[in-house]
Amino acid sequence: MKKLCSLVFALCLAAGVFAQDAVLMPLQAGDTITNTGTSSKVLAVTSGPSGVYLQAIFNKLSGTGAGTAQLQGSLDGVNYVNIGSAYTITNVTTQTTTFSIVAPVPKYLKVLNTGSGTESVQVRYWYRAPKYQAP
Repeated sequence: MKKLCSLVFALCLAAGVFAQDAVLMPLQAGDTITNTGTSSKVLAVTSGPSGVYLQAIFNKLSGTGAGTAQLQGSLDGVNYVNIGSAYTITNVTTQTTTFSIVAPVPKYLKVLNTGSGTESVQVRYWYRAPKYQAP
């Protein structure tokens, strides 16, 4: 039985069954947009991925949800530039958006959330960064 399990595991690895799944980033203090304030989450990209996919989930805790979420990139972790268009946060209980970028990927990615109302909106992030595979 042990040999059978080892064989199945080896075959799964060879077939790529254990591809990277999406990862939920831990919730931390500051992951809530309050009124006209900001919140952000930075992802340091170190594995040479073929692209990065970030999903932001906005859960309204109270008030009137409003504002924007903008993906930004940086090479030094200090100076960020916008990547693509901003997502508009609206007044619903739960909403989600996905940001994606293909190689070459900056060393740091940040989602900057800016509130524009009287609100409390918690933001959770999932990401996936599949490694580049040569053809």
